[in-house]
Amino acid sequence: MKVLLTGATGYVGHQLALKLASENYRVHALVRDINSSKIPIHKNIMVFEGDLCDYDSILKAMRGCAYVFHTAAYTNLKCKSIDNFYNGNVVGTENILKAALQYQVKKVIYTSTLSVFGPSFKEVPITESQPRLTSFANDYELTKSMSEEAVSDYVKKGLSCIILNLTRVYGPGLNTYSNGLNKIILKIAKNDFLIVPSKLNIRSNYVYINDALNAHILAMHSGKSGEKYIIGGENISYLELFDKIKTQTKSKIRILKINYDLLKRGVLMISGINTLLKFGFALTPKVLDSLFTNRSASSYKAESQLHYKITPFQIGLSYTINFLTK
Repeated sequence: MKVLLTGATGYVGHQLALKLASENYRVHALVRDINSSKIPIHKNIMVFEGDLCDYDSILKAMRGCAYVFHTAAYTNLKCKSIDNFYNGNVVGTENILKAALQYQVKKVIYTSTLSVFGPSFKEVPITESQPRLTSFANDYELTKSMSEEAVSDYVKKGLSCIILNLTRVYGPGLNTYSNGLNKIILKIAKNDFLIVPSKLNIRSNYVYINDALNAHILAMHSGKSGEKYIIGGENISYLELFDKIKTQTKSKIRILKINYDLLKRGVLMISGINTLLKFGFALTPKVLDSLFTNRSASSYKAESQLHYKITPFQIGLSYTINFLTK
């Protein structure tokens, strides 16, 4: 069976392409750069050069495919232009949906993010029925929400679609912008000193990458069209997270906590200087706020309807440490 996959050079998409290929699916991987070193290599993966904003290239790659996995997204919160987010996340998704309807594919599995729901409140985990109660914090959240609306519109047109809202993914895989927890694990494992914001009581949900991959395949087989499923794991505070990583890595790292508002002002100043000098800077105020927002979540719906299973964080962390430090 042939399936189309976008985002094969990204963190989740790369691993999903390999998993599908290993289970004997013929994967049509749509990529912008066919010479990229991040393209997954497998006898069952066929690479198609194209772009999400180039409808004809999507049609060529999707021809003959029964299912579509749309994992590609523009995620760079450092970017100040909404056009990049809109073209990558909204226009690109609409093109994928339009082509899928034209070819009458069996199902589109759309990879989205938990952040479209906004923050969790008063220790109550986010569920699929939670309405968004705050304004959008950045262009990524806004355009991912807009793309979900496009998915819902195409469901009404008769296209079978599933939305998977992934929490923070960690585990073995490519070193990309999207796998921040892996970078934290490496820093704690290898560094002697780490500066962090003071808001260590912030709780987020973390999903092991293999669980996220399994969820995509479960959604293909048994996900109900028009439904959204939160794909997550355990809810953990930064304080607990750092302690678990330090314990498993046997790290002696010293962690210095700095007042959040003070740190944010410093980041804003450095970010402004780097913008003027055209230097790259990984941390911006928007990135900081995104990382330090409560995002506890529940995957009960996915567990009950998709038979989704969660890898305990301690086990997933152990696998990840072994991968990163070998």
